[in-house]
Amino acid sequence: MKSSYNLAKSLFPRNLISKHWDIYPDNFKKSLFNSDKIKNFRSNDLSFKFNDSLEKGMLLRTKRALEKLTKITGREFIEKNKETIIGNPKTFYIDNEYYDYHDLFIIYFYHSLVSFLSEKRDKEIFFVCEIGGGYGGLIHRIKKNFPRAVCLLFDLPEQNYISNYYLKRLNPKAKVLNLKGLMSMKKTQSLDSIKIEKDDLKKFDYVILPGYLIEKIHDSFIDVFINTRSLMEMNLETIYFYFSEIHRLVCDDGLFYCVNRYKKETSGDLVKFKRLPFDKKWTLAVSRRSFYQPLIHEAMLRRSNLNNNSLKKQLSKLKPYDIEFFRSII
Repeated sequence: MKSSYNLAKSLFPRNLISKHWDIYPDNFKKSLFNSDKIKNFRSNDLSFKFNDSLEKGMLLRTKRALEKLTKITGREFIEKNKETIIGNPKTFYIDNEYYDYHDLFIIYFYHSLVSFLSEKRDKEIFFVCEIGGGYGGLIHRIKKNFPRAVCLLFDLPEQNYISNYYLKRLNPKAKVLNLKGLMSMKKTQSLDSIKIEKDDLKKFDYVILPGYLIEKIHDSFIDVFINTRSLMEMNLETIYFYFSEIHRLVCDDGLFYCVNRYKKETSGDLVKFKRLPFDKKWTLAVSRRSFYQPLIHEAMLRRSNLNNNSLKKQLSKLKPYDIEFFRSII
């Protein structure tokens, strides 16, 4: 894990790190490699910016989120899919059970995905790729409930290190391919010539790699792409980079679960959901305001070989309302 982090950190392109995520000092790995801190990463600065539970006033917010989520999923689904141990999260005792605020959102995202993931259940193996998956909470639920899924995570080196730790703690027997393992498997000391084929990944449970290496994946075999609440924290150059790779890699009947702010500019660029660079080969299967977060939109898009000329108009109707919106209703 440490060697993978050091290598990924040394090679990560600066242009793919937004202002929002340019937060890690040169000596951050001292904290990252600290055994006590990593054991408690869900209650300290190691999960800063990808863990809602670190915010203030969380007891009341957790109670309200739990109440609203129960109405959507039922309490049995929540109890079956919650995870409140690894990383020592900040939990609250409610109705004789412990709950973590951030974990409730992960459960909601998983609930939204279940029926769509079930479409892939008959495949011998299917591939789920999460971009910007934080510590790995959502991908853990997917792998736990869909053991035939090969789960790929592309993120910053810091998040890769933490997700590797988290997922291995949950399942010590899991087969994980990280950057160092990839280079060993390919018998190379250079990333320049690496090509990652579908057959390279079939035997792994998790593939955890720095984001820029997504361009090394062979074409058109990813069944499901996921991004929840991190696209809007990327600069526009990074967004266009990932979208070009998603369009290249998604299979013909693939899905893209995209949950992001209607508008955000902490990356240094003004980013709007309605202007994300989806090509015309997507159809909206779900489009709604996200659970308990009115500033965030939730969409499930389905891939097709046919052009959908109405997608741009559908997206133009989303917040923030502007000249595009008013033209769309004329």
